[in-house]
Amino acid sequence: MAGWDTTLIMSHSALRVRKSKRFMQKQTEVKADRISALPDSVLCHILSYLPTKNVVATSILARRWKLVWTSLQKLDFDDRQSRRLPGLMGDPMPGFEDFVQRVLTGTQPTNITTFFLHCSRPVDLSSFHLWVCSAVRRNAREIELYLDQNHRVELPEELYASPSVEVLKLMSDFLIKVPAGGTCFPNVKILTVQLESPENTLTEKLFCSCPSLEELSIQAYLNDEGPTTKFVISSSTLKRCTLWVATEGEMFTQAEYKVRITAPSLERLHIMSDIFGKFVVHDLNSLTDVILDIVYGEWSRVDPNRSIQLLQQLNNTTSLTVSYGVLCVSIVILFMRFDENIFESHGFVINLPVITTT
Repeated sequence: MAGWDTTLIMSHSALRVRKSKRFMQKQTEVKADRISALPDSVLCHILSYLPTKNVVATSILARRWKLVWTSLQKLDFDDRQSRRLPGLMGDPMPGFEDFVQRVLTGTQPTNITTFFLHCSRPVDLSSFHLWVCSAVRRNAREIELYLDQNHRVELPEELYASPSVEVLKLMSDFLIKVPAGGTCFPNVKILTVQLESPENTLTEKLFCSCPSLEELSIQAYLNDEGPTTKFVISSSTLKRCTLWVATEGEMFTQAEYKVRITAPSLERLHIMSDIFGKFVVHDLNSLTDVILDIVYGEWSRVDPNRSIQLLQQLNNTTSLTVSYGVLCVSIVILFMRFDENIFESHGFVINLPVITTT
């Protein structure tokens, strides 16, 4: 009986081992099947949260992943993600241009949603134009571009007339030439531009030539030695506008700029600046939310009355956020006028439902 019991115990133990192995094998197969069973569209959606450089690297994981990256609809090229040697910060990134070209050639020529390109080093401009044109021809809905070329780079002509681009972010100072026909970026709803001491004719022509524009962000850098810069923002469709102005000079800057806004549909206006420019606004009947983050110090040489003049033009807004400098200089000027009815005539400063200082 002892031998029989031992045999039963060994058989039971062997059975448990076999069951355990089958269970582990089954679990492994289930896990493997869950990954391999996912369609390419789902895998590409998951991979869209990664930089393209990392997505292409997944091709070595397994045979199933070898060609998944070729169906990408979001292309994100950023040379900052590549390894670089110390002391070579100003040189072109070895292999970066070849990588971009290989991905554009290797991916299927279908529609893409996003094209992001960040080049912190000089690149061949003919290649740059080919890349952007490739994105336009694939009907990209969102394009974001940054080039550090130390000079203005002209945008490809195909970009101006693209019917598919709805979000355009120009994160460096590109040479923008508004087409002679008068229509520029026909379906762009969200536009971000960076301008360095721009020519006055640019803003006069650009924004009014965008028939679908709803959200505009301007990042402007002004040179102290240049003439007065004029920003003309005229649009019947614009709903949100952010203007950020910085000077390249010292604290006691002589830089001067003027802003004229005509936007009957504008709902939100955010102005950030280290100097107080001269503002003239028209037809802001829809404006409800205003943020004025403008520096005004004791050393400023700008006419302090500009603060009151600007506030007077914003009396339809229901929410006003002002910087400490704007608030202080406005109060001082009001008291200096010794007008008993001044607060009644500027009652919107007191009666606003929401007033915030920064």
